[in-house]
Amino acid sequence: MDCVIKSWILCTISDDLAETISGQHSTAHTIWCAVELQFFNNRETRTLLLDTKLRTFVQVDLSITDYCMELKKMVEQLGALGEVVPDRTLILHVIRHLNERFKNVGMHLRRGRPFPTFLESKVDLLLEEMTMDPQTPSQAMALAASGSTPTAPSQSVRPGGTDSGGAPAPSSKSRRSKRGGKRGSSRQ
Repeated sequence: MDCVIKSWILCTISDDLAETISGQHSTAHTIWCAVELQFFNNRETRTLLLDTKLRTFVQVDLSITDYCMELKKMVEQLGALGEVVPDRTLILHVIRHLNERFKNVGMHLRRGRPFPTFLESKVDLLLEEMTMDPQTPSQAMALAASGSTPTAPSQSVRPGGTDSGGAPAPSSKSRRSKRGGKRGSSRQ
């Protein structure tokens, strides 16, 4: 029976790991203990890396649904590794790394007493996302970087002699000729 269990264990793991843990006179029990030790040794490293990823994960241009799903997945993976992340800590991570489009909602979520739950925060962020200007995040960042705001062209004349569209304003001479002639003297 030991031979059957030993072959089952060795067939279900990678070849590299099987070569590492199996010996000439090993039993199913020693192989099982070696596999367990191998994964427990990696557990701390995986926990450390995943925790770092959670703390530095930024929304950038992800939708709220994708952003929250990624964060929730990392929290669940940490929980499976024995590192339970409280809901309050998850909310702090959600709020801290929102992009600029959600800055105001993040401020309101931070000021909530008591702190909102993860699901309440996600709903508030989704509602905000649905009512936002359909401008893409990259357009918003480009506008923010340039310091300009999108305006519709109008025909008002600015003091610099150009209309708001950037074209030169008509001169007083051309305005007079459109009215039907010159006034006064015949200067040219």
